[in-house]
Amino acid sequence: MTSTRVSLALGGGAAKGLAHVGVLRGLEEDGIRVTAVAGTSMGSIVGALFAGGMSALEIEGFFAAVDWSRLARIMVRSVGGSAFNDLLRETLRGRRIEDLGLPFAAVCCDLDSGDEVVLREGDLAAGVRASSAIPGVLPPVSIGGRTLVDGAMVTPVPSEIAGLLDEAPVLAVNVLRPPEPGQVGTPVVERLLGRSTPAAALTRLERALKRQRIRLRRKDRDLPNRLSVIARSFHIMQYNLARMRTRDAPTIEPEVGAIGWFEFERAVEIMQTGYRAYRAFAETPTAGN
Repeated sequence: MTSTRVSLALGGGAAKGLAHVGVLRGLEEDGIRVTAVAGTSMGSIVGALFAGGMSALEIEGFFAAVDWSRLARIMVRSVGGSAFNDLLRETLRGRRIEDLGLPFAAVCCDLDSGDEVVLREGDLAAGVRASSAIPGVLPPVSIGGRTLVDGAMVTPVPSEIAGLLDEAPVLAVNVLRPPEPGQVGTPVVERLLGRSTPAAALTRLERALKRQRIRLRRKDRDLPNRLSVIARSFHIMQYNLARMRTRDAPTIEPEVGAIGWFEFERAVEIMQTGYRAYRAFAETPTAGN
């Protein structure tokens, strides 16, 4: 890195987004000052913690200490995503975006218009929750009369927004590497709820869908099941959109293609992957130019 200050653009990617923490640790070790943060989805969560005053090591310790399996079971059974909302409010302590120590923006998508919505003020927990509202997993959030969902629908990596927050050079972190062939991870319901669950009907439904195979023109080769196709297609779409949006900004891409979207229990491994990606980027002669 040749620059001593950067405006960060942290992209979405669910569990993969924990790699942002490793990048932050590398920046701190090298004495590179982060002057602003724009975050989408998981990037908004990590960015809000950092802009709120937590160091990279503190954020790393926070995520490493979470009992992810227990938290997931509680959250997925809560009504209307209330547990996620309560967790964010407790963690972010009722703060407002405009009162943070660094300029911060949470990026969302307007579900009605499809517009990008950039939150620069207002309740921090609500903004982060809206930016992280993965369709079909967490409910939309109503802010200012708009129905908002995960910002990765329109802006997976908010590099342009980061450039508007401060005059420092933009550094983007894109964790949406293409999934490795055949890698889709454990089915979501089974991962979050386990085998013994009151939501047994959902588990049976997901397993039934997984067994369904699609055959094309009588060929013998089975194609992936429906859920795998949806997850992989969604991932590839976001990756290509992210590449277009970060074309003009130096970008770190941690090797998280083998990490499942909801494999939060691999938090320590993912954060280390982000740190290694930063180190490789920082040692590149043209990094930060």
